[in-house]
Amino acid sequence: MKVIVQTAALQEALNLAGGIVATRTPKPILQCVKLVAADDTLTLLATDLEAGARRQVTAVQVETPGEALLPADRLGGIIRECNEESVTIETDNDTCHIRAAGSHFKIFGYDPGEYPAIAEFDGEADFSIDTVQIAKMIGKTLFATAKAHSHYAISGVLWEASDKNLQMVATDGHRLAMVKGSLDKAASKDVTAVVPAKLMGLIQRLAGEGEQSLDVQIDDNQILVRTANVVLVSSLVQGNFPKYSDVIPTETTNRATISSQEFQHRVRQAALLTNEESRGVRVAFESNKITLSSRAPETGEAEVTCEAKYDGAEMAIGFNPAFLIDAMRIIDTDEISFEMNASNKPAVIKTGSDFLYVIMPVSLE
Repeated sequence: MKVIVQTAALQEALNLAGGIVATRTPKPILQCVKLVAADDTLTLLATDLEAGARRQVTAVQVETPGEALLPADRLGGIIRECNEESVTIETDNDTCHIRAAGSHFKIFGYDPGEYPAIAEFDGEADFSIDTVQIAKMIGKTLFATAKAHSHYAISGVLWEASDKNLQMVATDGHRLAMVKGSLDKAASKDVTAVVPAKLMGLIQRLAGEGEQSLDVQIDDNQILVRTANVVLVSSLVQGNFPKYSDVIPTETTNRATISSQEFQHRVRQAALLTNEESRGVRVAFESNKITLSSRAPETGEAEVTCEAKYDGAEMAIGFNPAFLIDAMRIIDTDEISFEMNASNKPAVIKTGSDFLYVIMPVSLE
């Protein structure tokens, strides 16, 4: 194999591959990226056996078709340090030579034939969606997944597609985030799947690279997504996702309308005087204001207020401030609606009709 490839395009492809290759594994080939040169295209493949990617680079001149299997970290490091517009990659059996003006690197690879197969996107998509929209939806749900939990299903995000609607739901048992999006045309079938957090992070990366549209294909145990130059594949998260509708209040008797920016600022202030033993912030609702307070033994107390339009009985409810701050970071509207029924019941933060966030209260005693 011998190719002359644009450095920036190769770097972009290696960045995506770097998000997939295994960092700790007894199998060295899983720490590698596979290069396939053919038909004026260089294709990079990466997998950790759970997720995989195919990335095409067209800014390339293929002088000799072929394949190579190279350590991803070594290749990535070399390309990052190349200031030249293009680099030449040439293989001699399992040895690879990388040349640019004033530099020559020789790295030892592996037999490309030993690399695991990565599924291809065959057939029609179940649905398609704008990448900017799906990236925003991921941003509004991914943070609420369980990081470590015995209930494996909540380590991913539930996708539900039907007609022209796509809904995502994430929960860790203490809070729940749900966002709704729209499809350009109706899905070819109803889809329900729990998608791993790792794949969703990779989809966000594609949107940041300027990809326009994302095709999605889901079967019983895997998901494939496709853009103009990339195919991603991943196993689905197994297990039953909780019946999330049971924890979303259908009616609420108390509602506050609050400035998003000011509320986030006040929560951050109140959180300054909490600690591991006393992590709760007390949020008291009155007719035209909200008072947030906290106290921690041997640390002190805090009390801050912010304006609000409040309709309901005066009440106070405790929350983990980190959970409030997580939600406020991703909210992109000027105001939020804060709805609740009682101090011992879940509260709901809403922004219009497309996003809601359910948060369980904490005891302040």
